[in-house]
Amino acid sequence: MLSKTEICDALIRLDLMDRSENPALSELKGGISSKIYKVELDDRSLCVKSALPTLKSDPDWHVPVERTAAEWEWLKLAQNFAKNIAPEPLGYDKKTNTLVMSYLEPELYPNWKDLLGQGIVDPNMAEAAAERLVMLHNATAGDEKLIQRFANDSIFYDIRLEAYFLETGRNVEVLKDLMHKLVESTAASKVALVHGDVSPKNILIGPSGPVFLDAECACYGEPAFDAAFCLTHFLLKCLWKPNWKKGYLKCHERFRKAYFSNAKWLDMTELERRVTHLHLGMLVARVAGRSKVEYISDKFTQELVKTFATRHLISHVATTGEVATLWNEILDAG
Repeated sequence: MLSKTEICDALIRLDLMDRSENPALSELKGGISSKIYKVELDDRSLCVKSALPTLKSDPDWHVPVERTAAEWEWLKLAQNFAKNIAPEPLGYDKKTNTLVMSYLEPELYPNWKDLLGQGIVDPNMAEAAAERLVMLHNATAGDEKLIQRFANDSIFYDIRLEAYFLETGRNVEVLKDLMHKLVESTAASKVALVHGDVSPKNILIGPSGPVFLDAECACYGEPAFDAAFCLTHFLLKCLWKPNWKKGYLKCHERFRKAYFSNAKWLDMTELERRVTHLHLGMLVARVAGRSKVEYISDKFTQELVKTFATRHLISHVATTGEVATLWNEILDAG
């Protein structure tokens, strides 16, 4: 963890503060992989992020801190395509591996997961998030120059593919071969720039629409991963807050329709197949992999998700709409 002196020295090296200033620092909540601070200067506030070598959720899960550089590159590129799609990137201090970006006030930029958990469920936001995400995928699809700039395959493999899918295969024997194939096909796909963590907890709802955070896993790879990642959260939240199930399912519908109707790099049938396969894989991974969702902790509910996803992975369900319909049916059946 960086000291206040180290953070101030990094800001001075980046010409983001004057040596005479004595800013107030406060640690921000959220995130299991980084320390995040609000730095209050004389005339503005900054957000400073420092990657941790060990995840807060698992003392045995060690990850390279170089992923901060990937997030810095993603932020710069995203800003080139659309303003307000992410915090403004202000600097990256290589010496301390520290990322500095604009600070977004929670009153103006509430966290989407928090809103969803409070029953403030607006499907328009799901559609807007999908439109912004697919815009980035369209803009970077087929750009071979980005393959080297975002050659972060090992980080993506360790934090996502191995931790989610291969770990699931170890814990659910019947899925072992399927999970290996899913990892192989996803790792081999070099299509567009992938954010790697498109979860409602990493999206703020700002005055101009959704704002994406936490692109530590950014790499040039399979964009279907991002779409599947977000869709999975809408279904799991039906178990978290069942009173708002209809709203979460509507978010799932609006997101998938906006994403597929705007994607330009691949035939829709094949894109649907890829997203659906990853979607089902992630459903089971979030209860049987290394990175489990914190709000599904009882064994009965975990088994429900595991059984559902396993059955439909094996039966090769072809569309995300069908996944949502089948999911709704098992929830209604109790």
